Amino acid sequence: MPRVKTVGKKREILGAAAKVFASRDFHDVLIDDVAATAGVGKGTIYRYFETKEDLYFATVLDGLDELALTLDRSLPQEASPTRRLERIARDILLFFWNRRDLLTLLQGEGPRFAEREEKMQKRRDAVQRLVQQAILDGIERGEFRGIDARIGAELFRGMIRAAACFRSAEDSVDELVSEILGIFTRGVSKTA
Repeated sequence: MPRVKTVGKKREILGAAAKVFASRDFHDVLIDDVAATAGVGKGTIYRYFETKEDLYFATVLDGLDELALTLDRSLPQEASPTRRLERIARDILLFFWNRRDLLTLLQGEGPRFAEREEKMQKRRDAVQRLVQQAILDGIERGEFRGIDARIGAELFRGMIRAAACFRSAEDSVDELVSEILGIFTRGVSKTA
């Protein structure tokens, strides 16, 4: 009788894969390495993922999907554009706080395959749209001056990425969010 795939086992494999892929170059990673880290046999990995490329991209896409789900749950609660930006910054920082390996994968120069890039870009675009909409809403309400919302969203996301990547052990999420929001909102403030 064939073994049944489970969501829990798949998550364990994806978590292990994120750690292994983040620790070395894609071409240096063996499925055996991921299996050992996950505490499963190599065959178990292949039951869930046909190739190493499939495993790599599933790891990245799963992380982006989980982040989008986190944001979708929290953002409807925030009506104020500034509070929405604050929530986005906080949720993203909290999401990556103990997932530095996943952050490394998303920031890194992993394998690039055109047919898979489109799926990754769709997920990145979903987060971009959330930030962009908050900025547009702030402009419409007169809280922010008229800026290019797309560029503003890219800059805001870049600030969050930088804080996530370069934070020190002494930093807290609250402090980083406060700094990001302070710098960004003063820069787009209509009264500045």
